[in-house]
Amino acid sequence: MKLVIDANVLFSFFKKESIVRELILDPGLKYNLELFTPEYVLEELVRHKDEICSKFGITLADFDIMFFSLELFVKVVPGLVFNDFLPRAEEILSSHKKDVPYAALSLYFKSKGYEVVLWTQEKKLKDLEEHGIRVLSISELLENLQR
Repeated sequence: MKLVIDANVLFSFFKKESIVRELILDPGLKYNLELFTPEYVLEELVRHKDEICSKFGITLADFDIMFFSLELFVKVVPGLVFNDFLPRAEEILSSHKKDVPYAALSLYFKSKGYEVVLWTQEKKLKDLEEHGIRVLSISELLENLQR
């Protein structure tokens, strides 16, 4: 299963002892997940670096270590790979533009015949389910994995 992860979920990667961190650090061994995110997410994480450190009680050095290790576990996909799907994603998410890259990446994987899930806490993204993209929150993903 290809799992596209949005920035809000990735923020939780920086929280000590979070289930998100556990899933990201060990997806292939226990759950056989392939994790992906659009490249712009890295910029978003860096923009919110101070907020993440403050919220989760970590140092800037801890953030940097975790940030640079993230790409070992989550494949960062350049926008050029899924650019052709941006117009369709914009059409689907016309009122939620900031999440268009996640939708476009999900649509790209779907077009290649992969089972794809968008991992997000954004309830508005459930609209993608009408277009064949499963959208799961953290709790829904855990429930699905435990089956």
